[in-house]
Amino acid sequence: MSRRLANRGYDADRRANRKTRGLYSTARWQGIRTRQLADHPLCLMCEREGVVTPATVCDHVTPHRDDVEAFWRGPFQSLCDPCHSSRKQREEHGRESLTWGADGWPV
Repeated sequence: MSRRLANRGYDADRRANRKTRGLYSTARWQGIRTRQLADHPLCLMCEREGVVTPATVCDHVTPHRDDVEAFWRGPFQSLCDPCHSSRKQREEHGRESLTWGADGWPV
């Protein structure tokens, strides 16, 4: 089995069985998310590259790894969905994340 398929299976199982899964739909999390995005409305990863992109995701800077206390504690950062779904995930899995500058060339 390829590493990619193994990671997909692991990730799907982890998402389905974690204690923190339901916490994202709580009023407490929605308040944290709303506050984070209001205080920091732009994607942090895009900003670092000189690109202005509205943030849509309140992301845990340090993965909480199903620790409920860490889930609520943060720290948090604002990201756009593409950065959260690709670059951040690649970094968390220990893979290289290629970034692009405002001129379109790799950084």
